Amino acid sequence: MNRMIERVVVGALQENCYLYAVSDGEVQAGKSRPCVVVDPGDEAELIIARLKKLNWAPRYVLFTHGHYDHVSGLSGLIASCKNGELGNCVPKIAIHKKDAHYLGKEALASHRASLGVAGFAADFYIEPLPEPDILYGEGDTFETLTVLHTPGHTEGGVCLYDAEAGVLFTGDTLFKGDFGRTDLPGGDHNQLRESLKRLLALKGETVVYPGHEESTTIKGEAQLQF
Repeated sequence: MNRMIERVVVGALQENCYLYAVSDGEVQAGKSRPCVVVDPGDEAELIIARLKKLNWAPRYVLFTHGHYDHVSGLSGLIASCKNGELGNCVPKIAIHKKDAHYLGKEALASHRASLGVAGFAADFYIEPLPEPDILYGEGDTFETLTVLHTPGHTEGGVCLYDAEAGVLFTGDTLFKGDFGRTDLPGGDHNQLRESLKRLLALKGETVVYPGHEESTTIKGEAQLQF
């Protein structure tokens, strides 16, 4: 099954925000196609413009993890939805419970901590982020996507898997020819190794859509050394 996926590359770190169509069939006249937004990392205006061009309306905003380059576009996206720019839709915000501190009232302190370790000045991080509506865990489903808890890059890192379509959004867990760093707060290399073993046991033709750079397949990463 082929599903419609749009990639919007945003921010200084060239993060991949994905727009994932919930349905592939015909859309009624005057209606928007429902979709899921994965990791709106920055430049909300670019994400909103693409949604408008496609005439897609987000039902959920799903995060693979909470790092600033994956969440910084959230406030602008939600504000646009509340202002009616994308029709009558205000998506639910979902993140793993162990990464929930990267949103809402704890966000500023959490991002300052992780950015400090990474060697970035965090004082620019001012804009408040909304609280999540949903704290998900292993096996939870959103439309056609199932949550796979894959810690290691962060404690609450997840991948979002559409088994029927053969699609896997991996965030910063698995890249093309590489994998996520584990030296930031909440990182654990042993956990990441187990998460990667789990992912590489999926069907080889599964298409991997990572948080940075180009897509790959599970088969294409079979020889990855970690």
